Formats: sequence, C-alpha cells, structure tokens
Amino acid sequence: MVALPTRNIENLTLTLQKRINTKLSDLCNNTVRVLKSDGSKDFEIKTIGQAFDVVFIGNNSIAVTSCDSNQINIIDLKRHKLKKSIKVDSDNYGVVYKDGHLIYCAGEKGLQMISLKDETITNVSNTKLPSFAYITIFGDKLFYTNFYDDSVTCCDYHGNILWTFYDKSVLVSPFGISVDNDCNVFVVGYSTNNVVVISPDGQRYRQLLSRENGLIGPKALHYDTSTNELLVANESDEAFLYDVK
Repeated sequence: MVALPTRNIENLTLTLQKRINTKLSDLCNNTVRVLKSDGSKDFEIKTIGQAFDVVFIGNNSIAVTSCDSNQINIIDLKRHKLKKSIKVDSDNYGVVYKDGHLIYCAGEKGLQMISLKDETITNVSNTKLPSFAYITIFGDKLFYTNFYDDSVTCCDYHGNILWTFYDKSVLVSPFGISVDNDCNVFVVGYSTNNVVVISPDGQRYRQLLSRENGLIGPKALHYDTSTNELLVANESDEAFLYDVK
C-alpha cells in the first residue's frame, strides 16, 4: 500500500519569519556571501569567479556551481576559504547533493553526476537542458526547471520523464526548485513574481506567494526539510524566510 502524503498542497500555510537583505544584485554574481541565521553577514568570497547555485555537502563545506566556467568550487565554511576547484566537462547550473555525489544541470549534456571522492563523472540524462536550470531530488525522482519553455519536469535516475508541468497562466520563467518531506514541489516564477507548489504527481498546483508578498524577480528558493522552513530569494537585495505548516 502506498502511503498518502501527510500534507497536501491545499492545506499548506506559510508564516513569514524574517526578511533578509542579501545585498546581492544579479544571477551568476562573482561573490559568494554567507549569512548567519539572523541575516547578518558571516563572510564572503570574491575570488572564485561566477557563482550560480550552492548546496551543503557536509564537513562544514558547500559546493558552488559557476554557470559556464566548467568548474565547481568547494568552500570551507569554517575556515572561510576556497577548499578546492573541481574541473568538469560542461556548463554547470543547478546542483543537488546525494550520497557523496553532486547531480547538476549541465546544459547541452543534460544531467551529470560527479563523485566528490574520485571526481568521476557519469551521465544521468541526455536530455538537453537550457541555461539557468535548477534541480532538486526526492527519493528516486529528480525535478528540474526549464526557464525557456516555462516547464517543470520530473524524471527518474535513468532520465525517463515521469511528468511535465506547464501552465503559463500561473508559472512563467521558473528558476529555483525544492521539495518538502511529502514530495510537494516548490518553484519560483521569475516573470510571474510568485512561488507555486505542485503536487507530487504533477497534476495539481497552488500559488503560495506573489508580488504582494514582496516577490520581485525571485530566482532561488530552498525548503529545509529538518525545520519545515522555506527560503525565497529575489534576484536583487531581498530574501524571505517562511515557516511552513
């Protein structure tokens, strides 16, 4: 018997916890700025080139993708410095961490996976992805956005597409994507200035946040499954932290 989600998209409620001034102004910025939990600056690094997406990989470290510079940078959060740069054979945009590996959007080469242990690269999906695609995972499923055709796609680790969400009446120019503990899929719409949640089967949706909540060109978001908090960041200057119930 398949367990039903404990929370469905119709019952989700968001409560604003704090507004954060990120003082960042664009995508692929040449600065990585780390903020403390209260929103104040911890440290920043300006010497690693472009930065697109970031993911925590354990051991007080984060991995930072770099758009089209063919490298992924590992930053030590404790020592506040670059630990190493990993060369890859493609562009690298959205990234997620799983079991010692990074799975990242590699543009023309689709979805790639690299081992952080020996840096070997394997192909997950040959489906060409656009620039600025973001990715997230849940169990044996991958979810990624397509900024250019306004879609969200769910596939398995063999690249087989399970469903695609497309509805320009509610979601245009999707960027950041994340999932909660029930596989509800949260996506930001850059051009629609909103956050939309999609049901695990891709059949239903609900708008959770809009321009009225301060979203102006939102590009990134992250759902913390340990605290049930949702962080949403505008392209410029401001981010919002919500409690989700």
